Amino acid sequence: MSEALWIIACMVPAGMAVTYVWRLLGVMAVAHIDPESHVLLWVRAVSTALVAALVMRIVIAPSGVLADIGLVSRLAAIAVGIGVFYVTRRSTNIATFASVAALGVLALLVG
Repeated sequence: MSEALWIIACMVPAGMAVTYVWRLLGVMAVAHIDPESHVLLWVRAVSTALVAALVMRIVIAPSGVLADIGLVSRLAAIAVGIGVFYVTRRSTNIATFASVAALGVLALLVG
């Protein structure tokens, strides 16, 4: 076996081990945590805020192909996604699809 294959053969199990160790520790820890505790509610709020901040950063200051699409089109696609989210009784899958579809249509029409 070549050296590159040996490196890959070692990296994949090592990466899996690291990932699954933390997942196992999380499963064991969550059995003893109240889902409505103040600490867990705080963690949920912080993680939601981080995701929202990341999405807004991608919309306001994008890189790559998304930077070629105008800000108004990107904001309109988000508005479509939020509207669909509430119309479909908080379905994130349908809202995400609608937002991406709206962005695609707006990119073709407006640019």
